[in-house]
Amino acid sequence: MRGGRHCLVRTIDRYILQELGAPFAQSLGALTFILLTREILRLVELLINKGVGIVPLLKTFLLLLPSFFVLTLPMACLIASISAFSRLSSDRELTAMQATGVSIRRLLRPVLLFSTAVFLVTLYLSQYAQPWTGQSLKKLALIMLRDEVSMAFDEGVFNTPTDKVVMYIGERSLPGGPHGVFISDARIKGEPRIIVAHDWAAINDPLHNRVGMTLRDGTIHVNPKDPREYRMIMFTHYDFTLNLSESLSPTPEERLSLQHIRDKITETNGEDPRYLRMLQDHYKNLAVPVSTLLFGIIGMPLGIVLKRSGRAGGFAAGILIVLLFYVLNVIADYWVSSRALNPFAAAWLPNAAFGAACLWLFYRRTRA
Repeated sequence: MRGGRHCLVRTIDRYILQELGAPFAQSLGALTFILLTREILRLVELLINKGVGIVPLLKTFLLLLPSFFVLTLPMACLIASISAFSRLSSDRELTAMQATGVSIRRLLRPVLLFSTAVFLVTLYLSQYAQPWTGQSLKKLALIMLRDEVSMAFDEGVFNTPTDKVVMYIGERSLPGGPHGVFISDARIKGEPRIIVAHDWAAINDPLHNRVGMTLRDGTIHVNPKDPREYRMIMFTHYDFTLNLSESLSPTPEERLSLQHIRDKITETNGEDPRYLRMLQDHYKNLAVPVSTLLFGIIGMPLGIVLKRSGRAGGFAAGILIVLLFYVLNVIADYWVSSRALNPFAAAWLPNAAFGAACLWLFYRRTRA
């Protein structure tokens, strides 16, 4: 009898894991695609309009995935848990399991096993496979694409290739459109420049990490706001280049270790919110993956309650819960910036709130 019961329980565990797997894979694919849509459109534009090869675009796409998976893996785990137990409850399968002596608490084991596996993957991605986020991703993508993009500037809009350079390029692709270019260059301290030219041609120098343009028939206005220092230089040909070496190297803040951040906070007496948020981000590298465990567990009682919602309802409920989770994160970020909450407490506040919700939901379910 004991062997038969043990076999039954193992069969139920495998069955629940299978029920979790299908909505998890579907949700992960859908959520990742939704979040990547904007980046995919940018890559397609590079392929069509800029002539970038398919191989570097695929490499860039792969570099984008880790940062998005860190967000979508916990969300998919929550939706999978809600959808699986919603279906099991609506089809009375949970009632049949309980009739055989399998309690709700015992059903938690496969959910924990599944959530732990997703947690470990998310933890690995957040700690080791996600070095290309924010500016770092842009820099790495630029290194990879610079050999094939002569000058990826958009016509008819203002471009900001660096923090101190703003460009407006005429829409010469249009019939009869203007070929001119306007550049505001503030890279030389105390000597801002306005450059206007009638025409230009691209410069691409991958060997020396330089891109730019050869300007034709234009003027350089030096210190245009100061009449005493103002100078105007006319030219027929002028090479305006951007040295990418500085922008491609990590900034000092990106290299700060946890101890260095704490030292900076001590030096500024905690008055600079930048370092407080950086410390909070360090704690979030563990707090966000841990949320995967909470999402998987909390989805179980929610799915039982939402037993007639189906997978579509489970997806909608999961999105609402995730939105609530990230609203709590935004509130915590604000409290850190205003120094109302320390970074560690702010990083773990959403998890603490959802952990309390898990305990309450399971208490209500087991008492029902």
